[in-house]
This record gives sequence, C-alpha cells and structure tokens, in this order.
Amino acid sequence: MTYHLLIKTADAEFRAWKMLSDERKKKISVHCEITRGRKKPNKDKSAPAEYNISKVLDRIKNEFKQSRECVVDLTREETLASTETEWLSQSNEGYRNWVSIVNELSRENDQIRPTILINPGPEDSFEEFRDSLFQQFDSFAKEYDLIAYRASVLHDGGFIDDLEILSDRINKYCADGNTFRLILDFEYIRPQTAELHASYAVNLVREARKVTPDIQIVSVGTSFPKNVTDIGGEENDEFSLEEVALHRALTRLQNTPIEYGDYGSINPIRNDVAPPVGVYLRARIDFPTENNTIVYHRVEPIVDPDSKKLLTSRSSMYKRAAKLLVADERFSLVSDCWGYGEIKHASESVPSGSSPSFWISVRMEIHICRRLDHIMGPASDLLS
Repeated sequence: MTYHLLIKTADAEFRAWKMLSDERKKKISVHCEITRGRKKPNKDKSAPAEYNISKVLDRIKNEFKQSRECVVDLTREETLASTETEWLSQSNEGYRNWVSIVNELSRENDQIRPTILINPGPEDSFEEFRDSLFQQFDSFAKEYDLIAYRASVLHDGGFIDDLEILSDRINKYCADGNTFRLILDFEYIRPQTAELHASYAVNLVREARKVTPDIQIVSVGTSFPKNVTDIGGEENDEFSLEEVALHRALTRLQNTPIEYGDYGSINPIRNDVAPPVGVYLRARIDFPTENNTIVYHRVEPIVDPDSKKLLTSRSSMYKRAAKLLVADERFSLVSDCWGYGEIKHASESVPSGSSPSFWISVRMEIHICRRLDHIMGPASDLLS
C-alpha cells in the first residue's frame, strides 16, 4: 500500500516536505493542488490583485522530483483561486490550457501525473461537455500511465455519472496496464464521525467499482480542526485521527482494498493572508503519537496589563511548550524524523522557530513519518 498525501501548496507544507528524508519522499504519492500563490505586493491599493502562481508551479517542478509520483490538481476553493486558475480550468478545446500546463510541468519533472478536470462552461450542451471531457482524457491517456479523478464526497454526489460517461475509456485504459485513481476526498472529518462517513461512502465505492471495476480508490481526509480549542482544552489535550478510523471502516466494509491518504494533518481550509500575531496568542506544539492521535500543549503569554506588551518572548514560550510535550508520557521516538528532533532541540535549547507556521511544518512532517511507518510496517498496523 502507498501513502497518498494531499498538499495545498502553502509555505508550511513545502517546508515540511523539504525536511523529509529522501528515503521517505520516494515512498509518497503526492496529490498537489495548484493554488493562486501569494499575493504580489502593489503600492496601488486600487489595482486588481495579482498572485504569484508561477512560484507555485516552479516549486512543483522542483520540489517533488523525489516523490513516488506527483499528481497535479487545481484548487476548487474560491479563496485560493485567481484569474490564472480559472483560465487553467476552462473546458474549451478539451481543457487545452490544463492539458498544456500539465505537460509543461511533466517536461521539467517526470514524476508529474494529471488529474481529470470537470468544469463545463455555463453554455455548454451535454454533447460539448462530453466531447471536451473525452478529448481531455484521450490527451492524458496518450502520455501518462496514471490519471486521477478527485471527488468531493460531501459536495459532488454526481461523480458516479462522470465515471459512467468515461467508463469505456477508463476500463480500456486500465486493461492496457495503466492506473486510474479515484480519490474520495472527505475534507474535514469531525470527531467521532468516521463510521458515519464510511456507512454512506461504502455505497459510492460499490457503485464506482460496478462501472469501473479495475480502478484504484483512495480515501483522503483530515480531522485536524481550524482551532484545536474547538474540540479540545485550552492548555493541552488529545484527539483521534478520524481519517485513519474512516479508512479502517471503509476497508472493513469492502472486499477489495482501499488506499489510505490524508492532508498531512493540516486543516483543509487554508488562509493565505497571515494575520499579525497578537500578544495574547498562545504558543502551541502538536505531536502525532504512535496511537493515531495528536497531543498538544499550549503556553499562555505573560502580558503587561497596562501597556499590553508581551513580557515573555515567543521563543521562551515555545521552549516551555516543548518541555511540557517531551515530559508527556505520550511523547515517543520517531526515527528518521526532522520534526521529532526539532521538539527535542526546543526543549533543551533555543527553538529553531517561533512562528505558528514553523510548528505547523513540524507537526506535518512528524505526521507523515508516522503514517509511513504504519503503512510500511506490519499489515495490522494501519488497521489497528
């Protein structure tokens, strides 16, 4: 089984990926969502916003050459879209713009594989929709041994219809020795809802296999909340990885295997606009445990009540959080892991970073290492 990692191309995610060992990177199938990138600075506040999507594309070309494969996709979030991403998603001439950019990326990085886009124009007839979709599929089928299709389970109930339209092509593609990958994206999975998600998703899996029996199916999701205090305590707590429980339940209900994937323990709602760090913001360090949970410790700042100035440095607050975590009985060794080393280092010396973004990277890199160790370990590890 392969570990499938969905990345939305934020700086913290790229940092986490960069710090993984080469040995770990080559075991990961990356599903990389192209987003608009950071906003370009402009002194003219009245001018239309411009975004640095070229930087995102360059990083995809260069950063994921050591992955098992890098499947590129286009963001569906309006907050991460731009005129450039909208241009790439246009359906005219068989999604010509999207096919062109995927091929361009592939020329620079031979690990690149495509995702099929389905974004019919508002005036497209069914025949025009179908013909553009067929043309896109055929363009990719000639060039690549793997094609992916990503379905939002919660918001895209009609994806089975898309598979039926493409079924003859998909089945021939698979019969020729290629892989068609259906990614079931569950996005954010609330606490204790994994069994519920699995109970309705199992029928979708059966329907998909009925029309396209030889496809590969991957479940992807995350249970990391936007704010940990939405589901946990102010100072410390622990919560389960629902994405692991969901995969376990789906696998139990199927006669054929379902591959495992997740967001690298990142919340799916990404905000490119980094707010200023307020003086009352607590320092928090998260630790993915060996028992499919995440433990966190938060340290409250000391603030002068009159001047409202911070009396403790961010660095000292993160050091305290690291000390609390290392002393926690749930903290355990993660071999070949940069993030584990950063927590140990911070507990003993000056932390390497004192921003939330840095510690998101630490959490993500540890999470990836944990998932790889479970997947590559005994077969029972992933299902236990």
